[in-house]
Amino acid sequence: MKLTTLAQALMITGGMTNVGVSTVSAEAQQIPSSAVACYLVGRVYFDSAGNAQVAGYFSDINGIGASDTLFNGTPGESTAFFTFRSDPLTFKSLSNGDITLFLGSAGRYNIYYNPNPKGDWSNPDSFSAGQKFPGHPIAQFMRPEFLDLQFESFSFSQHAITETLVASQDFIFGGDKYNFNQLTPGGVTLYNYVSNTPLPAVAGFPLVLPYAGNCVAVAGGSRNEE
Repeated sequence: MKLTTLAQALMITGGMTNVGVSTVSAEAQQIPSSAVACYLVGRVYFDSAGNAQVAGYFSDINGIGASDTLFNGTPGESTAFFTFRSDPLTFKSLSNGDITLFLGSAGRYNIYYNPNPKGDWSNPDSFSAGQKFPGHPIAQFMRPEFLDLQFESFSFSQHAITETLVASQDFIFGGDKYNFNQLTPGGVTLYNYVSNTPLPAVAGFPLVLPYAGNCVAVAGGSRNEE
């Protein structure tokens, strides 16, 4: 399948597993509904069949830290303590006048904690703690089917996806214990902006697109504590 500029503009998120009971540091506070919960930087990787996956890192996570604490050195992919990766997703192309639409499949989106960061844009596995997806995430989300919008008059596409938290585990960062079941028990809504300008290809992925975005906390969920 030949990859086109239109088929480039997609991105994903999703998760898996079950949310459980946890004991969390008093430092961890639930992020208010509708408040910005994170900022992220990523890339969309398309294989030769047109399937995609996303990987990247967080520059800020509300309740955990900002750019002065979430990196082991100068902020960037190679120093980020917190990263993400999705499972492969597929797309169906639709159109409506000068708007091209991509219907993305449901699936999973994982967050990882990397005590010794080694993120490398040429190796998506480096964003899932050096392992093939799913690896050993600290939080797992499920995404529904979603719609990515590409306007012919712009050089990027955008989409919003509400991800449901389905599993999480405690982790220690900066001497404090955290759990996403405490921070975002209702999940998050991602707002992503994907460039249509390709980056150099990497092994196994002839088309790579940069993107960035933020996530907003969703109301609901339960904070289980011992």
